Amino acid sequence: MKKVLTVLIFGVIFLINPVVMSCTVFHASNDEYAFGGNNEDWSDPDTYIHFIPPDGNEYGKAIVGFSGNYWIQGGMNEKGLFWDGLATPYLEVVNSSDKPYFNGHILDYMLSVCDSCDEALDLLNMYNMRILERAQILCGDQYGDSFIIEGDVVHKKTEYYQVATNFYLSQHPNPPYPCWRYNTALNMFENNAAENLSLDFCVSILDACHQEGSYPTQYSTVYDLKNKLIYIYHNHNYNKVKVFNLTEELKLGYHSYSIPELFEDNNPPSKPSMTGPTSGKINEEHNYSFVSTDPDGDEISYYIEWGDSTYTGWTRTLPSGESLNASHTWNQKDSYTMRAKAKDTFGAESDWATLEVSMPKNRAVNPLFLRFLEQHPYLFPLLRQLLGL
Repeated sequence: MKKVLTVLIFGVIFLINPVVMSCTVFHASNDEYAFGGNNEDWSDPDTYIHFIPPDGNEYGKAIVGFSGNYWIQGGMNEKGLFWDGLATPYLEVVNSSDKPYFNGHILDYMLSVCDSCDEALDLLNMYNMRILERAQILCGDQYGDSFIIEGDVVHKKTEYYQVATNFYLSQHPNPPYPCWRYNTALNMFENNAAENLSLDFCVSILDACHQEGSYPTQYSTVYDLKNKLIYIYHNHNYNKVKVFNLTEELKLGYHSYSIPELFEDNNPPSKPSMTGPTSGKINEEHNYSFVSTDPDGDEISYYIEWGDSTYTGWTRTLPSGESLNASHTWNQKDSYTMRAKAKDTFGAESDWATLEVSMPKNRAVNPLFLRFLEQHPYLFPLLRQLLGL
């Protein structure tokens, strides 16, 4: 009975077919940083982050997961220890069959009492690990250590990084590896020196490995294990982030947030300002600058109509407040109304901004009079300026 209860508490989601369950987890560290990261790929968008304060001898922690029985899929404690799990094909666990089952969620308890990977392994080694017959976990700490436990087999980190997806390294110890996400993350780490490790680099790996379709990446987390910061991204959009300071959140007592609701409020960017020449000559290039700001700090793209039935389409995204430079050439003498609007990465659009531009026709001037002006340039300076001479 204890076995059944433990499996149910551990999370029904881990028992789902791993072809559907396609998460990516990693740990990476150097002398300055230690990061844990994961993409949580699943069909259920009902996701949460819970903050549980310390209690007696138990550490405070943040846990992240879904509603109901799969409420915990990973997390980090106040000592900078994190874990996240991955569904895998069935693999019998035999080495610990003579050990007792833990009465409860052993990985949640691990965050409550363990300071490091060494302590975590000592704890797990005390109990029957048959709960991992269809799952594996990656655990990492602020000191730079990490490990993957399949059940019977433990893989300790040997590089500055360690990656896990939904296959067993014990069955596929050498390339080619049977998972494009694993190969993508591994290649990115191999081509990035340890001293270049950064939050942005970790986010780029999650972005490169995210899933879409019926079982998309519902949320992503990057844990800054040394500084106890948690970066959460929603619905595989890595342009908008919510940052939690674990130390400060634990002071507030137990509380939780719906991850989708954290990202619900979205304000449109401001109407762009447009600067550049308001008159010119046909068949010459004219340069313009467009800038908008987003109240939520989202990145912005621009849509420009030049007034002559040509347009840019949505441009690349730029940080809020950063100017976009664009140029255009008009081919006919006329007056044109340029229009531009901005859109943030969540699809909120600004109002249109307009700018009147004239490509005037040349004035007919008597050639004898022009010759007279050229021979006497100081007599009528204002007239020369008006005529564009």
